[in-house]
This record gives sequence, structure tokens and C-alpha cells, in this order.
Amino acid sequence: MDSYIVAYDISDPKRLRKVAHCCEDYGYRRQLSVFLCRLSATDFVKLRSRLYDLIDLAADQVLFIPLCPRCVTGIEALGRPTEAADAKDVVVVV
Repeated sequence: MDSYIVAYDISDPKRLRKVAHCCEDYGYRRQLSVFLCRLSATDFVKLRSRLYDLIDLAADQVLFIPLCPRCVTGIEALGRPTEAADAKDVVVVV
């Protein structure tokens, strides 16, 4: 799986909510319009496709910023505490 920062600037509040809900299905919110997503190649295509259908291509923008594993572990925050990048991941060992 690859890691991406997904950041967006959506001009309409209704579309903004839809984009946020879509991103919540694929990643973890880091700031109001910024998500950290760990995606397989298939999930990356699905997320891009869903967002493409939701946004107004002339007025809105979504950025997909790839991150190397070292970059993900090096994320720092000032101010409010943030969860570790993989805090919500669950590993089941049988």
C-alpha cells in the first residue's frame, strides 16, 4: 500500500461535505480538508474516480500527494495532538 496526502479546496458546501465523506472512507482526517490515506492501487483508482464524479472540475481542486514510508513516519504536528499515522490500523494474527 502507498500513502498519500489528499487535500482539497471545494467551493460549494454541499459538495464539500460529499468530498469529506468520500475521503473518510479511505483515510484519516489530519486537518479540515487534509487526509492521510493508505491505498492499494485499486483503492487509489476508486477514490480518484469517486472524487472526479463529485467535484466541479472548473471550480474545485483535489491534490493527491504521494508519500514515501520514511516521510509518513516523519510527519510532525504543532499545536493540537494528532494520532500516529497508523493508529487506527488493526492487525489480526491467527
